[in-house]
Amino acid sequence: MIPRESKLKKEFTSEIEKLKNLIGDIEESSEKHGLLEGALREGQEKYKILFDVIPFGIMELDRDGLIINVNKQIQKIFECKQKDLIGKYLKNIDIFNNIEIKNYFNFIDYNINEKRQFSTELELSGKSGKSVRIELSYYIHKKNNEIKSVYLIINNITKRKKIEDEIKYLRFHDQLTGLFNRSYLDVEINRLNTERQLPLSIIIGDIDGLKIINDAFGNNEGDRLLKIISGIFKKVCRSEDIISRYGDDEFAVLLPGTSLELTLEIKNRIKKMCEKVSKKEFPFVLSLGTSTKENREQQFSEVLVSARDSMYRDKLISSKNTPGGIVFSLVDSLMENGLETKEHIKRVEKMASELGRTLRLPKSKMDELSMLATLHDLGKVAIPDNILKDKERLSSEDWEVIKSYPEIGYNIAKSSFKFTHLADYILHHHERWDGLGYPMKLKGEDIPLLSRIMAIVDAYDVMRSGRFYKKTLTKNSAIEELRKCGGKQFDPKLVDEFISVISE
Repeated sequence: MIPRESKLKKEFTSEIEKLKNLIGDIEESSEKHGLLEGALREGQEKYKILFDVIPFGIMELDRDGLIINVNKQIQKIFECKQKDLIGKYLKNIDIFNNIEIKNYFNFIDYNINEKRQFSTELELSGKSGKSVRIELSYYIHKKNNEIKSVYLIINNITKRKKIEDEIKYLRFHDQLTGLFNRSYLDVEINRLNTERQLPLSIIIGDIDGLKIINDAFGNNEGDRLLKIISGIFKKVCRSEDIISRYGDDEFAVLLPGTSLELTLEIKNRIKKMCEKVSKKEFPFVLSLGTSTKENREQQFSEVLVSARDSMYRDKLISSKNTPGGIVFSLVDSLMENGLETKEHIKRVEKMASELGRTLRLPKSKMDELSMLATLHDLGKVAIPDNILKDKERLSSEDWEVIKSYPEIGYNIAKSSFKFTHLADYILHHHERWDGLGYPMKLKGEDIPLLSRIMAIVDAYDVMRSGRFYKKTLTKNSAIEELRKCGGKQFDPKLVDEFISVISE
């Protein structure tokens, strides 16, 4: 209860007691002596003002439960008028036909004669049927140990309870997915960790590839993936199972009264549905581990450790369950969408390797150059198709979007320990020798060597094979274009070396 409201109620009931006693004394005195009528009227007026201005509902009943007065707040709370209430017995009014009220307060027999105060929270319906949550208490006015009247004090706490419910929801739920959070799961583990709930099982899942999806497609798409996966858990798991988002990229399900065999069935159904989504929506893998507490001697902390160990084993078993596998899945999606072709990658890799051998690059650099040929355009996976496939002249805004793809490719490569060493080469393969390139405007030999090689080889293949926005050139025309751009767009020495390679 809000302290201010509690204080007001105490003040109000105290004031009523004083006024009622005063009015009673005055009435007795007036009857005997015919005096003090002015004082009586003044007391009654003061009581009426206090009755109406109090900020919560007041309903006055006689000793038999007949309503004899209500204030304006009562009319507002229950969407009714005085005539709907006054002169009627409380038990006959629909809005108070509540079993909880009957249990607490029998207005007919007044079983509460010796109990002068009581408070409870109830949910009632107003005249329109709209739900109203109230705090109900009462005060009994006695004179000479005889009940004179009863006051129901009703506070509309609908807004307050709504705020409390929202706070409680936020405390125990994940805002993004709507699932329970880790705090709630920990509470439920303590509650259900009893012999009666055995066997008590748990499934722990971890998303591989969420960071890559965030880097490639943006956090909104990463959030969408989390919602999709949470939907799969809701669909597969039973109503009594407690599903939670256990961490940024982790989920956990507590399964009371569930054997290990049934838990494994549920786990496999989740995994199959995730594999379908991975092929259709995003390249990701959900690694899942399970464990079951089967006797009361087991500590549930050990069950959690066992489930996590099981999840890590699942990571190792799946061939696609490495960041490298997910990166290659993104490359595959580029090819499926027609944004890149295997032929282009093979040609670029072949020409880059020939140039690398001419430059006498060490084997480690040759290996990097070969992999760079596959991944240099990786960032295009996040560029909208309508821009990359636009056959018309691109706007300046569209070009800015396209120019962001080396940074996206860099972020994806950085997300994978297997390709992090290639990230800088991907980032800088659109820099120019004269410093007018993007994204960092590096100049000359500040641009990594492998990026300079890839810039030349990639540009030549685009000129020879064509793009939506470029016509196909003959070999001689493409070579001439490279010569013109030597010293401006491309490293002039590398251009000469490359022309010698392809001329042979």
